[in-house]
Amino acid sequence: MMKYIIVLFVFVLGLFCQNCVAQSNTFYIPPISTDINYAETQDSHMIVKNSSLHNDKLFVFLGGTGSSTTSYRRISEFAADIGFDVINLSYPNTVAAASLRNASDNLAFDKYRQEICYGTTISDFVTVDSLNSIHTRAVKLLNYLHEIYPDQLWNQYLLDSNELDWSKIIISGHSQGAGHASYLAKFNQAERVIMFSGPNDYSDHFDRPANWLRLPSETPIQNHFSYLSLLDEVVDFDKQFSILKDLKIYPQYDSIHVDAKLSPYNNSHILYTTQSPGIALLNHNATMRFSLTNNTVWEYMLTTDVSTNVGDLYSDNELLIYPNPMHTFLSIDLKGNKFQDNYQIYNLNGQLVLSGGIIGSTIQEIDVSSLENGIYYLSVNGGAYKIVKQ
Repeated sequence: MMKYIIVLFVFVLGLFCQNCVAQSNTFYIPPISTDINYAETQDSHMIVKNSSLHNDKLFVFLGGTGSSTTSYRRISEFAADIGFDVINLSYPNTVAAASLRNASDNLAFDKYRQEICYGTTISDFVTVDSLNSIHTRAVKLLNYLHEIYPDQLWNQYLLDSNELDWSKIIISGHSQGAGHASYLAKFNQAERVIMFSGPNDYSDHFDRPANWLRLPSETPIQNHFSYLSLLDEVVDFDKQFSILKDLKIYPQYDSIHVDAKLSPYNNSHILYTTQSPGIALLNHNATMRFSLTNNTVWEYMLTTDVSTNVGDLYSDNELLIYPNPMHTFLSIDLKGNKFQDNYQIYNLNGQLVLSGGIIGSTIQEIDVSSLENGIYYLSVNGGAYKIVKQ
């Protein structure tokens, strides 16, 4: 018993003293250093680089409303300590997504996300030009880091001087930042997306989540992770959960209460806590608290293997389609429902490339080995589903 207590003490001491032994260097870069057209008074980007451990993946973190990058130093250094290159990005974050809840424009959230992420001037709630958008700030920062520190290989996260290599990027954020991370993952195939206490794009005026949440996602659903507080007072948990339904993370994954569970949490990607927020005061911030429970959750979401998980882009009460991306076979789980129907697979030119029948109530396997790699649409049971061959 005494030996167990000593081992546990050493583990906890090591966890909370990571910075005592970690080979991570934290430094700050003002946006104006990356482009003279930025204002001098803007919050600095936080950069964390591990000098001894490298997994050639970039963790990009976006803070919540009104925050500075220093507010999220804990998770930034945590990610670096396990081998990630880290950019905690400074961006315009003064307007909370939840403040749009009563907007009468049914595309208010869509326009808000588009303007902050890409600088398209379409929102009535924010004023963000292309220079100050999240995308441009990230690109300019990576170019600057490559110029100043060429030996650190920051350019590996760029396809060219104007385009991010999303395949090596984990995009993440808290609260408002979680929504931006999710929005960016809709249009770019990120390595994964990790959302803390968000997205919060629920319209009380229309009593439903924002429209953009229902768009097809370039980042596969099995690469999405959500960590929420059941006691969230900014946006009710049930509204946040309805957002996860529209993102189609649920019902592919069921929710797991992490406080009384051990990693890997039944391999779920929907995690929630009832921890107190501590000095963070709001339960909305409890997911960012530096604690033994949270550290275990953070490491799980950052490092668990998603390539072998069964994944699908679409699931409903009658059928489940997986894996997506597919390789040799595509499975259609009929969930015990009796079908007598045909399926068709079309390429992006609308040409029929594969078809067949579905009879019975068991899992049906379709041989897709003859298809070239690319994007297709599966038509079955009255629905059309985007599928990807790799």
